[in-house]
Amino acid sequence: MTVFDTKKIYIGLAAACILAGSTLASAAADFSYNALLPVYLKLDRTLMPDDIVDGYMETYRPEVWSRFRDDEFELQEKREETLQILKDAIAAANPDEVFTIQTRFEFGDYNFESEKFDFQPLEEGLYFNVDQCCTSLPRQLKVFFANPKIIDGIPMEKAKAKAFLNARKSSYGTVDRVVLAKVNIRMKEVRSRGEMVAEIQEMQLYDREGRSLIMKLEGAQETAVSQ
Repeated sequence: MTVFDTKKIYIGLAAACILAGSTLASAAADFSYNALLPVYLKLDRTLMPDDIVDGYMETYRPEVWSRFRDDEFELQEKREETLQILKDAIAAANPDEVFTIQTRFEFGDYNFESEKFDFQPLEEGLYFNVDQCCTSLPRQLKVFFANPKIIDGIPMEKAKAKAFLNARKSSYGTVDRVVLAKVNIRMKEVRSRGEMVAEIQEMQLYDREGRSLIMKLEGAQETAVSQ
């Protein structure tokens, strides 16, 4: 099983501003614990708001928690307030929200028969995770993929592929095969506590710096972008 810790590999929220005008990407939410939690809580029918209200208060109303945590009478009142805030957040959560994961992958050699670069980065068992620490909230949310094999290669006509590779070649002859990937996903279900299954909608490939869009991959459909 492969795991990617988004705290280590996530390119950074600042990089979200370089989404190159994609309608889908521009409407997508950041893949973060704060953004994902309400959707998770809406899909997980086994985790009751009453069970996590203190953790929610500690995380999202820290000043209230710090001030009233030692006074059980005041705390009870703040629990009721926070419980309503939590329920409202869950009610407002949209299970169809599109999230964007940003990471880097390497592509392989060019296959002259299929006319595409080898590229199957989303292997079975791979997941991305977001986490927070030390409250009654789920400490970690793992997101697996229902359709990891939807991305199978980077299709490119032979002449264009050669030019593409040459443009990535250093003066020493080494080829930079790293691409920045922005994976747009939609959550489908909770399969166990803290684990979600998402469906890949689209993957956008950029150069290493995230400035130039190379291609959009949507399963067997791909959209080439002129360089």
